[in-house]
Amino acid sequence: MVVAAVGAVAALYYAACSLLLHYSFHSNGWDLGLIHQVAWNTGEGRWFAYSFRDMSYSGDHWQPVVVLLAPLGWVGERVGGGPTPLLLAQALALGGAVVPLYAAARALAGERVAWGAVTAYVLSLGVARAVAFDFHTEAFAPLLAFGALWALAAGRRPWFAAAVVGALLLREDGVLLALALCWVAWLAFGWRRAPAALAAASLGYAGWVWLWLIPRYRGDEPNPFVERYGYLGDGVGEVVLHLVTRPGLAFEQLAQRGPLEALALVLLSGALLPLLAPRLLPALALVVAPSLLSQHGPQGALQLHYMVVPQAVAIVLAVVALRGPGGWVWRRGAAVGVAWVGVALVVFAARSPLPPSFAAEPGRFAVDAHARVARSFVGAVPAGATVSAQSPFVAHLAARERIYQFPRVLDAAYVLLDAYGPIPRDDLDAGYEACRAALPWLGFELVREEDGITLWRRAREAERVREVEVWCSGQRD
Repeated sequence: MVVAAVGAVAALYYAACSLLLHYSFHSNGWDLGLIHQVAWNTGEGRWFAYSFRDMSYSGDHWQPVVVLLAPLGWVGERVGGGPTPLLLAQALALGGAVVPLYAAARALAGERVAWGAVTAYVLSLGVARAVAFDFHTEAFAPLLAFGALWALAAGRRPWFAAAVVGALLLREDGVLLALALCWVAWLAFGWRRAPAALAAASLGYAGWVWLWLIPRYRGDEPNPFVERYGYLGDGVGEVVLHLVTRPGLAFEQLAQRGPLEALALVLLSGALLPLLAPRLLPALALVVAPSLLSQHGPQGALQLHYMVVPQAVAIVLAVVALRGPGGWVWRRGAAVGVAWVGVALVVFAARSPLPPSFAAEPGRFAVDAHARVARSFVGAVPAGATVSAQSPFVAHLAARERIYQFPRVLDAAYVLLDAYGPIPRDDLDAGYEACRAALPWLGFELVREEDGITLWRRAREAERVREVEVWCSGQRD
């Protein structure tokens, strides 16, 4: 009950932080608005439909768990909470993960180490970064990883299999977490048949997803995989081949400051204890290397939500490395637990985006007068109308069949902008300022302006100006 209470307090803290960020208009179209629209459309019978790109969401990411989240999108709109239920579910999953973590760590390394692991996880940088950046299905990974560890410690094979299958449902790259868990089961716990069967099934499932399902739904849209790993090849096969035949390309990427610092932070989340179990480090490499090899800056540095899965695996390996009743760790469990918590406290204080820490920005969590004005503008947009909005507004307006993140305008009837709100770099590069200036040419008239926020309504046909069509078409070139 004490552990459950700790998890509940942690969940309440995570929920408060994420909701304050949302209601202060510091959430984002990519990804909270996007996943909220996908969940809402799925709940309305338009499975995996979204309007952020000209294709099904299944061509961007394969996340079957969205089907289970669809009722949350539906409920959010019926009670006027928007994506609030999604954020609450994320907080509950992150907080609830402490229960299986404690149970597994206590069984494997003693109660004192278990409390150290729980405290270090609650304060961990990966969780803090995930909470501070909208909603992502990867937030359920710690619950599944720690659940699998408990199943291994307790000898519960069906529960272990359920955790592995759950990992596959999170995202198309959930196979990496599934394989990492199978590796731990095989080498650390001596399980053979079940992990081998699950690993083989996971690889087969991943091949179906990567080679058939996602390409089928993507169509002619740009391949995000190429955008991030194009220096290694144009597809999964070429990337693997060049990793073997041209390793210098990978080493050059990994030797940069961002990936090196990210790897150090992952190891520190386990107080460097995973290094005590070198046979298990390939499990960590499975979930860390793909991100570190990416040329997408935040992913390569494990910022935003990208650290939560590697960190969960690092904590699993740390606990496994300390296993052994009656051994050194059991006699000095208090020192190990205190050291683990100490490392977590230092990293949290120095790097966490959540308060109270030196790196947190308190203004992002303040629902001030400007946020209240912004809320009134959101309420002025008719329900169901097609709208193009600046990133912070998108998550508040996403429960509709079509919504675009400005400067993608297309057939939008309304445009909502904020002169003081953040503008993602990709949107600036896509012609944000040019498209904003061109709104009158596109047939929009200003219907309301207050505190730097402007609401535009389409009142007439657009003028036939080629440059305007290019600026506001949503094209990235």
